Amino acid sequence: MKKLQPEDKVVKVDKDLGIAWILLPPDPNLGGFQGISPRIMDEKKYLAAKQKATKGKD
Repeated sequence: MKKLQPEDKVVKVDKDLGIAWILLPPDPNLGGFQGISPRIMDEKKYLAAKQKATKGKD
């Protein structure tokens, strides 16, 4: 997953997971549709949440 960049347009923040959801540029192949994508905002929180989720699957 990519890290959050200063020019990213943030639409939602999940502080517990350490991620932010950004608005993607319009996709001409989809008629100008703009999707969203997660970006790492706080790497320590993101890795801790990811590790916790992985341990829960065992």
